[in-house]
Parts: sequence; C-alpha cells; structure tokens
Amino acid sequence: MSKSPDEKSTQSSAVQSGSDDLAGFERAQRSEFRRAWRRFTRYKPGLVALVFIALLIVLALFPGFFAPYDPTEIHSGMRGASPSAEHLIGNDHLGRDLLSRVIFGARTALVVAITATIITSIVGLTIGTVAGYYGSWVDSLLSRIIDAVMAFPLLALVIVLAAILGPSLFNVTLIIGLTFWTTYARVVRADTLSIRERDFVTAARAIGARAPRLIIRHMLPNILGPAIVLASLGIGSIIIFEAALSFLGLGVQPPAASWGRSLSDARPHITRFPHMAIAPGVMITLTVLAFNLVGDGLRDALDPRQRE
Repeated sequence: MSKSPDEKSTQSSAVQSGSDDLAGFERAQRSEFRRAWRRFTRYKPGLVALVFIALLIVLALFPGFFAPYDPTEIHSGMRGASPSAEHLIGNDHLGRDLLSRVIFGARTALVVAITATIITSIVGLTIGTVAGYYGSWVDSLLSRIIDAVMAFPLLALVIVLAAILGPSLFNVTLIIGLTFWTTYARVVRADTLSIRERDFVTAARAIGARAPRLIIRHMLPNILGPAIVLASLGIGSIIIFEAALSFLGLGVQPPAASWGRSLSDARPHITRFPHMAIAPGVMITLTVLAFNLVGDGLRDALDPRQRE
C-alpha cells in the first residue's frame, strides 16, 4: 500500500530530525572535548608532564633504537665505570651500560603500569557499578569484600602474593592489577548511587531499557571521568610498587632490565659507585611525578563544575 505525500513528508521529517539530533549530540561531545582540552592546556605543569610521558612511551616502544648497547652486554674492564663519552651515565657493577638498562627499564615500568591499570579499572568499574546499581544485598556483599581487601596493608599484601606466586613480570602485573581495584570500586559505587536516581536513567528505565544497557549506555559514560583521573594518578603508585617488588627480588628477574632491579643492584655499591643508583632513582621520581601532574590536570579538565 503506497503512502500518501503527507505521510512520506512526516516520515522524512522524523528521520531528518533524528539525524539532526544525533549530529547535534556529536557536535556537543566534540565541543566538550575541546573545552576539556583547553582547560587541561591551561595547566602548564600537566602539559609538560604529558610531553615527558609521550617521550617515555616512545622510548618504551622502541628501546632498541635509542639504547646505545644491548642492556645485558657486559663490557670487560668497565665495572662501575663513571660516566664517559661512550657510556653517558656510566656502567653498573657488572660492566653493563646503565643508559641502555634505564631505557629498557622504561618498557618494563610502563608495561606493568598500563596493563595493571587496565585490569584494575575493569575490575573496579564492574564491581562498583554493579554494587551501586543493584543496591540491597548485592551492594552489602560487594562492599564487605571491598572493605576486607582494603583492611590489608597494600604493600604487605602484594609482597605476600608475589612470594606465593613467584617472581615474574606476568605475576607482578596480575598481582598489582587484582589488588589496586578497591579505590576504583568505592568511587564508582558512590557515583553510580547518585546517577541511578537521575531523570535520564529513570526515563530510560521507563521505556524498557534493561540493566546492562542502562549501565553501559547511560551510566558508564558519566562515571568514566573520575575513573580516568584515578587511573592517571594510580599509574604512578603502580610504578613504585613494581620497582619495590623488583628491588626486593620479587619482580622482574635478572638479566631483564628494571628500574627497581637497578636500584637493588646498586645498593651494595652505593658508596663506591653512587651513579648506579642516581639514574634509575631519577627516572622513577620523574615518571611518577609526571603521571601525578597529568592526573591533576585531568581532574580539573574533566570537572563538570569548571567553566571557561
């Protein structure tokens, strides 16, 4: 049955209106992103830190291109050698080039930090949104689990788990990823409890949207801002924990390069070869500071109360 001209016109207008609404929504998203980026760029320390992190990522992706030597190569007669033209920051107690080991150590630090942060974010977001959305006994049960995990001193818990599972890069990443999620869960739970009572969630529920769609399509986008800030701030803590485990011999094992392992190697020789501890210590400090500064910038940029 053919449609009348008026029906066709009405349908065409509805389609055009829907397209205009979608285009307007996309423009609003792009506009909000640009405003957030402008707010972030006004925080100059965060912008400098972001450039430093970008350079660090390039080093981690292509360490063989920037490292002057193989990080495991032993240079005979160069044990504990001071900085020179051939070895810019010196050699370690075995004669290995420290600059090469620091560059390859950046890959270890970022691989553990980013992978563990992804695991932590997924676990924390899932538990936090489920607890906040369903409430009742589900919220009580998950909240007690969160409290039980947070009751343990985090460093002691990580050390015990690393000692049980054994030292390796995979185990360190998994252990940190599965113990740092509680902060995410508590923050996300609190945000979810607030968002689930808002009008747009009530309207979506009224038209038949089920829980998974409500959480993923309507609630999660409003929770991601605080989660991103937590992730950027948490990466620094994860780098410190990875370095601490490697320093104690429970993380990356030799001859693999790690900043924490380099500090452990330097400890017995700190009075004779102090340069062995300076480079990895400075890199840990600068990297953690950079991620914290970026986190501060993101916190201000993603704050909905901020105005241009």
